Amino acid sequence: MVPLEVEDVIDTLLGAARDKDTVVRWSGAKGIGRMTGRLPRHLGDEVVGAVLSMFLTDGGSDDGACHGACLALAELARRGLLLPPRLPQAVPHVLSCLRYDVRRGSASVGAHVRDAACYVCWALARAYAPEVMAPYVQDLARGLIVCAAYDREVNCRRAASAAFQEHVGRQGAFPHGIDILTRADYFTVGHRGNSYTQISPYIAQFEAYRGALVEHLVERQVRHWDKQIRVLSAQTLRLLVGKEPGLFTEGVLQRLLDAALSPDLATRHGSALGVSEVVMGLKECGVALEEGLAARVVGLVPAIEKARLYRGKGGEGMR
Repeated sequence: MVPLEVEDVIDTLLGAARDKDTVVRWSGAKGIGRMTGRLPRHLGDEVVGAVLSMFLTDGGSDDGACHGACLALAELARRGLLLPPRLPQAVPHVLSCLRYDVRRGSASVGAHVRDAACYVCWALARAYAPEVMAPYVQDLARGLIVCAAYDREVNCRRAASAAFQEHVGRQGAFPHGIDILTRADYFTVGHRGNSYTQISPYIAQFEAYRGALVEHLVERQVRHWDKQIRVLSAQTLRLLVGKEPGLFTEGVLQRLLDAALSPDLATRHGSALGVSEVVMGLKECGVALEEGLAARVVGLVPAIEKARLYRGKGGEGMR
């Protein structure tokens, strides 16, 4: 028989896990793990369901709730309380948190959420048998590699690398895990430029990761609010062209050309840089553009000028 007061305690802990202060969220997550371990199975599963529902707070835009939910999930997984039937619901949330980055003014929030998501991945590696994790191996491997190579924050890159290493060591199912770890360990990912221009081209030689790396650069990093990230991302695209030129001529270049006319300055600037670097990369590979695509590249500068996108804030950078 579980005392009725326990429900109030659990509610208080769930509220603490979405508090505005990090230390309170961390304490709440620890408390959720300890309390759930002392509940009957069906009640423990209800607590897990309540934690998973925190990811949907304000449509997933509440960084505090996502951070607390990741910490709580990791504590539950470490204690063997996140049961395998709940993994199909939990893993997609964790993967989305590995990419969590919400723009706030001239910066963004989300580094703490991505760091906590890496902690969940680390806990999953230690808690489950390889056959239980088998359906999620490909997605987790790609998500961790993208974070380890391209995250803006050094602590997130290192956390993703550590989680990847834990999976390779304990699960043994990540594609080319040992080969990648020889180049992308905890220390080598510490330098951002090295991660982008040295480690990611090495990983991109493996087909299992190439698409995810290119997609993340095109969809997110060339549009990043930080100018240094946009420049690095464009340079990295040039280094990846040689791995699969057809991928860039058939889709990537068209998407960058479209985005180069965006009203958003960061998207416009990064995409224009990306177009220039991809074109240079294709030239180095000896790949000629088809006539229609070449005409679009040649017409990009006049098109930007015609749309009057050289004027106003950021006009100097665009010029």
